[in-house]
Amino acid sequence: MALLIALVFGNMAGRYVFGVGTTWLQELEMYVLALTVMTSIAYAMRHDDHVRIDIFYSQLSHTGRLWLDSLTMLFIALPIAVLVLYYSWPYVQTSWARGERSPNAGGLPWRFLPKGMILVGFALIFAEALRQAMSGFRRLFFHYRRPGQPVAPGS
Repeated sequence: MALLIALVFGNMAGRYVFGVGTTWLQELEMYVLALTVMTSIAYAMRHDDHVRIDIFYSQLSHTGRLWLDSLTMLFIALPIAVLVLYYSWPYVQTSWARGERSPNAGGLPWRFLPKGMILVGFALIFAEALRQAMSGFRRLFFHYRRPGQPVAPGS
């Protein structure tokens, strides 16, 4: 984020103070923003800093929260991540194959990089959602197991 803030500030100062603007600097902001946003979503999920409807969530017991979190990951986050990965793959692949560049004069090459961040970001989201779902169901399994009940071999 510090790099993005420095880029935006430098671009703004260059344009409005010195009367000089560069296309590549503006596009570099987009590249850094794509990297930041697409990696931050999985990071927010990992640290439970994502948006949730706390009105309902706060009313649930610990077990209810485990069920809600696990089912949300299983039936919402994982399918959405798979769909975005499936439908964005050809988009990124076409950009890569064509060697897509900026349509603007003086713009950056490698337009597939910010587009490719869609794949990276949603792969991270998929991995984190899978981790949370597995962790939640594991915790639920041990929550419902009676104390002293042996765990089946291989579990």
